[in-house]
Amino acid sequence: MKKIRITFILIFIAIAFPVVMLLGKSFSHLKTGSQYAYKEHAYLVLQMLNQRIYDDLAIEEQRSYSEYRFIRAVPVIGGEEITLSRLAEFPIRSHYAGIIGYFQLDPDGALKTPVLPDGVLESIPVIDRDKREQVRDSIQKILLHLGLKNEGKPRSPDRNPSEGILNRIYSQNLKYNKDNLTERKSKNGDDLKFSRRYEHSSQKETFVFDVESAKIRRITDPKMPLEEEHYTEPPEVMEVEIEPFQATFNHQYLVYYRYIWRNNEPFIQGFAVDFPTYLGSLVRNEIAFNPQEQTTLLEFGSKNRPFVIFGKRDKNAISILSVPLQYPLSDMLFTMYLTPEGRIPGENMVIWLGFLTFVILAGGLIAVYRLTKSQLALATKRQDFISAVSHELKTPLTAIRMYAEMLQNSWVANDEKRQKYYSLIASETDRLSRLIQNVLNLSKLDRNQWNIQLKKENPRNTLEEFVATYSKNIEKNGFDLTVTKDVCEYIIPMDKDAVMQILMNLVDNSIKFSKDAQYKMIVLELKVEDNDIFFVVRDYGPGIPPSEITKVFDEFYRVENEMTRKTNGTGIGLSMVKKLCSLTNMRIEIENASPGLRTKIHFPPISI
Repeated sequence: MKKIRITFILIFIAIAFPVVMLLGKSFSHLKTGSQYAYKEHAYLVLQMLNQRIYDDLAIEEQRSYSEYRFIRAVPVIGGEEITLSRLAEFPIRSHYAGIIGYFQLDPDGALKTPVLPDGVLESIPVIDRDKREQVRDSIQKILLHLGLKNEGKPRSPDRNPSEGILNRIYSQNLKYNKDNLTERKSKNGDDLKFSRRYEHSSQKETFVFDVESAKIRRITDPKMPLEEEHYTEPPEVMEVEIEPFQATFNHQYLVYYRYIWRNNEPFIQGFAVDFPTYLGSLVRNEIAFNPQEQTTLLEFGSKNRPFVIFGKRDKNAISILSVPLQYPLSDMLFTMYLTPEGRIPGENMVIWLGFLTFVILAGGLIAVYRLTKSQLALATKRQDFISAVSHELKTPLTAIRMYAEMLQNSWVANDEKRQKYYSLIASETDRLSRLIQNVLNLSKLDRNQWNIQLKKENPRNTLEEFVATYSKNIEKNGFDLTVTKDVCEYIIPMDKDAVMQILMNLVDNSIKFSKDAQYKMIVLELKVEDNDIFFVVRDYGPGIPPSEITKVFDEFYRVENEMTRKTNGTGIGLSMVKKLCSLTNMRIEIENASPGLRTKIHFPPISI
């Protein structure tokens, strides 16, 4: 059996190894495909973010430079009208989530904000001046923290009047080429950038813009000539060059700013936003409504450290994509991680398929192993049975032949011995008859050919008939027979032949295994307890080891080893008893009686 066990283990390993390899490859392909799918989704999220950044900034790119003052001149029918800037409204309104405020840094480094009149307009009363000043102070701190300032260095003191026109033409050509290039690059996911543009400022708009600067200190006193104020009359049309927005940021704030070149002097205009709030507005819908995002982690930061994280931080998260954002946030890395909760599509199917495969494989091999083992064990038992039957047949046949030859050759001297030999021949013939009958009965039971004949009988009468028939055989083997019977008036259906066969086999077993017992006695009892009627067969032999009690009813099973056994028998007696009891609705119970063995045969309950 050990060789068979090893063979089945090797078969299992030989089949399991390629199955594991196949499942591993399948899982690896699923994982790779899933990562590609997540990576493709990450590129879509990146594209969405870049587009939103571009769209939001495009609105600010088109904003006139003059809106960054408290007042401005706007064209109307018949001329121009001085009015409040749209950025002077308070509370501040903007399409940017987390907006803190707009600002302008003059060439002298002074900070101005559209929500607060400055310069000669400083005395104009406004509502919520304290809160407006708080906005200015907040912007001042943010710019100081980020190191953004205007050093006021002019770009070129002398410019050719035609330079502006040439620059416009050149910039238009650049813009055209850049647009074409951008169109090509956008297909590959490259950044889109804005181009510098130019505005024409009228004399009145230029004057209004300078009102809030140090260039005009007093406009309310007409007696003071402008020459004393060192103020130069502005040209009728001034060309203002506006560069694209740039950005600077830290973990808390983001500042978009642009350079304005006016009369060769630099102005810095821009706005500050709360960085986490702004980023949250960009990805909020993606996280809230996209189930795929529930298993991902979004991170924004520099190359050295993360600034803002959306999602549950996890050390075991796998980086899917890490690339810079759209200009002007190209110094910021966008990173998407896949968290362990993000299961691979089809992962459960592969796991269950692998589990089911191994269960079927292991179950099938175990079932085949057990079947093989049982068949081998049955074959061994059959060989033992053949050996036992051969032994059982050989012994009485040898005795019969010996006594017959002695009688045939007239070697027996007197009639007494002759009668004794005749009796021995008859006894051995009965023994052969019982053995053959047992084999035939077992064969009938195995083929379900036992003819059940249930008739109403009194168990007491059946026991008395068995004792009358079999007591001589018990006494002949040197055993005393003790019979006790309870009062039984019940007539119950039973197969009398089956009961007689059961009792005969049980008594034969007791005689066979108790021949060396100190007390050579067989006890037969009829017990009636409530509605339970049963026979008891007891001997005073060695009993059965507890570990063997459940096995003695198996076919061809013998407690002793077939090669070393000391008792006769074929191992079919108790097996046939068990089958007869099951066939006739009786129940057998066996137990050690210390000393000896007690076997109970229970009839069906009387109530039935």
